[in-house]
Amino acid sequence: MADNTSLPAAFAAEAAGRIDDLLAHQQTDGSIIYDPAAAPAWQQHVMLALAFCYAGLGPDASQRQSPRLRQAILKMGDFFHQHFDERGCYHYLSHGYDISGVDQHMTYAWVQTLALMRQMNEDIPYDAWSDKILRACQTLIDHRLRKLVGVRRFMARVMGTSTNHVAFYVSTIYRCGQVLGRQDLCDFVLPIGRALAADIHSDGYWEEHGDLLRSGGPTPGYNYLTHCAVAQMYQFTREDVFLAALAKSTAFHSRFSYPDASPIDLIDERVRYDPQPRMWGLFGFSHWDVGRGMARNMFQAWQAHNRKGSLAASVPNATALPQTLARLCENAMYWNSGPELPPPFAAADHRAALALPAAVFRRGAWFVALSALPATNSFDPAYRTNPFALDRQKLFSVWHEKTGLIIDGSHSKYQCDYSTFWADAEHAKDFCPCGGAVGEEDGDLIARAAYKTFYAQVRLRPLSDSSLQIELSVDAAGNRGPFLAGFTLWRLAGQITDSRGQSHALGLEPLNLSGGFAYGPVRLSGPDDLRLRWPISPFNSYAADGKSPPAASQLRVELELTPQRPHAVVTLTVL
Repeated sequence: MADNTSLPAAFAAEAAGRIDDLLAHQQTDGSIIYDPAAAPAWQQHVMLALAFCYAGLGPDASQRQSPRLRQAILKMGDFFHQHFDERGCYHYLSHGYDISGVDQHMTYAWVQTLALMRQMNEDIPYDAWSDKILRACQTLIDHRLRKLVGVRRFMARVMGTSTNHVAFYVSTIYRCGQVLGRQDLCDFVLPIGRALAADIHSDGYWEEHGDLLRSGGPTPGYNYLTHCAVAQMYQFTREDVFLAALAKSTAFHSRFSYPDASPIDLIDERVRYDPQPRMWGLFGFSHWDVGRGMARNMFQAWQAHNRKGSLAASVPNATALPQTLARLCENAMYWNSGPELPPPFAAADHRAALALPAAVFRRGAWFVALSALPATNSFDPAYRTNPFALDRQKLFSVWHEKTGLIIDGSHSKYQCDYSTFWADAEHAKDFCPCGGAVGEEDGDLIARAAYKTFYAQVRLRPLSDSSLQIELSVDAAGNRGPFLAGFTLWRLAGQITDSRGQSHALGLEPLNLSGGFAYGPVRLSGPDDLRLRWPISPFNSYAADGKSPPAASQLRVELELTPQRPHAVVTLTVL
């Protein structure tokens, strides 16, 4: 690849260059808080970054054994010791959620910091720190992991939580056992870790919302976390079962990402779109040349989002920043250097398909994702009321090399307005696909889906590098309609121009417009009754009331289909 900069050095430099910004956010109680309203636990992972720099692993020699850094680490340690209760649990409020339990990521950051400080022969309260860490491990074993002894399939019904959480319970406890000399902890969790690693889907992901039939599908946004925990386990054990799982996971992520390295939202039944690539577990990709190339793509794309001003000011979700810097330090610590090759998702002719009905296609400047994955959550009582299990509602997403994402593939919950197709049925709204097929036909990209009462199809036809046709159609097999068909647009501009040339600000006031539209560099045209609605606010899993901030609002483009007019064409043009 063109850029031969050492990735571990680049990871370390990014973290070291943010130390002053981090310490400016340290509170009098020792915690580091970027966003007072958000989860404080997420923001404390950065303790690992402070210890990394203090241990001299960063490029800034002045940070090695810096008294300022030492004092900051000790203050954070005091904060952890004070706020971990007698069971090792941590209590906090986050966007209306009242959370109390062992935080595996904080515990991991703490024990890794303890290990680094011990290597430096630092005089710190090892015994006091170790006591709270071990209490946290025992609580995780008693309340989360003992019931998983002997389990070979990891499903929420059994785990009581998500796969990524269990993966980090395992790696955290194993690392604590190593660092604190408790072989019994390592011996207890290792068989569970082996079984979880082996439970990876043949396509290379761990299901967050699975069953024995493996119908849950991938959740790429969280799969990075599970991948990271499995990478930690390989780093700590060097067992082949973990490396084999990492090989499959690396292949999955190298195939199912947008060309700008952001995770594909359309196939994700848990996380909405985030244009920033995840920095979790990049070192787990570094065992292979394609994985190292993918990690470089991801890191460079992340840097592009974080170049303006301070890290906290340049990214909407500031709580993720301390997490990310801790992950960058871990990537530097455990990186495997070697040759790099570009990942498949960056290729001009890339295409890939899942075993379940979903696929991605690169056609010139266009990148299209298609899905007819069944929406298991809306029909499954195990997940129906779980706020973190979204309704898989959409059949396609569209990305362009000039704009990035245009048609958003993110799902919502309890909101038919986010569905590609929906209609009223006798007893309930019908808006989630039950299954179907995706593929290519005569140069067109097609997703066909069966709903409870009708069939529907999306046919996408790239006409040129600047123009794409979208044909939406229904077969009113068991429902007379009318059917609403449409899609949501990713935020590309602060205003929209209607067919008469009049501009409308996308503010707090609702908009209902008809005809063609201009939205930033994108033009949309179609039938006269094509309409646009603003704002559509998605369900927010991470707030107790489910409400999203205004900045998350989106535009909905839609039209009505009937048995008399079963299909319509919308043309999307990028200037």
